Amino acid sequence: MIAEVLGITTDALRHYESRRVKAPTRRGRPEVIDATTRLQIRNCYELHHKQWGPRVLREWCKRDGLGTWSASTIAKVIEGLQTPNPKSLPPRRYEVTCSDVMWSEDGTGFGKGNNKQELLVAQDEHARLKLADRLVKGPAREADVLSYLEQAFRVHGPPLVLKHDGARIFHTHRMRELLHQWKVIDLTSPRYWPGYNGKQERSMRDIKSMERALRKDGVGRNLRERLDLTLHDLNEERPRPVLGGCTAREVYERDKINNINRDAFASEIRRKTRKLRAAARTRRERQAARRHAIEAVLSRHGLLRELPGSVN
Repeated sequence: MIAEVLGITTDALRHYESRRVKAPTRRGRPEVIDATTRLQIRNCYELHHKQWGPRVLREWCKRDGLGTWSASTIAKVIEGLQTPNPKSLPPRRYEVTCSDVMWSEDGTGFGKGNNKQELLVAQDEHARLKLADRLVKGPAREADVLSYLEQAFRVHGPPLVLKHDGARIFHTHRMRELLHQWKVIDLTSPRYWPGYNGKQERSMRDIKSMERALRKDGVGRNLRERLDLTLHDLNEERPRPVLGGCTAREVYERDKINNINRDAFASEIRRKTRKLRAAARTRRERQAARRHAIEAVLSRHGLLRELPGSVN
């Protein structure tokens, strides 16, 4: 043998073979599905009205002894039979067309421990103008919200609609009396749609970001001073791209709503709500009837329009 001629012993050859780099094996790689099995899988998929997905078909193949393959491999087998998923619709964005049509109310917290405070803000949904604010010991109480809203109604006049997050405060007897007195329709944002109150949420982020920057730069002796500077910037100085480069104050004063019959407006909403509740098929549709009624009536009067894109 050549090994003997070269003087290579058997042990040396065995040691050499053990050290050779072997080609890597692909563990777990699924084997190719033969044509007969592919046809069985496709027939099974269609037999069950295309409701058995690749993962279900994988288990079916195991149970029937056809073989074991990954769900992704089986997905390629039925790829041509699957109904394409419809394209998801872009998010809806409702834009109020005039000032004082709709306000939104919310609060954001500052501090912690014994120094917890909540900033309450009422904002015009069209102009993004912060019409009223109050810094109270947090969390805010019913009396805090009632008093600052009533003051805002007296100073600026009431909106047609007040949008809120559905907190318990807005369902109390005193709050209902206040809104009834000023003929304001309350609108609760749906819990499953955070973007519905997107303008107010964005405003709260802007307020906290500006206050944080002022504090970092040593501007303002206390939180109240920094918040005053922040709200002045957002209302009077900052040009907003979504407002065509105008400030919130300029748009609010320019686009004020003309006189509208509040009693007729509320009556129209009640009629539309009853109609939608009668047509509701589910609990969610019934709960959303009043919100949809308000949106429909506002749209009919040209006070609300739907636009593509995100809220800014």
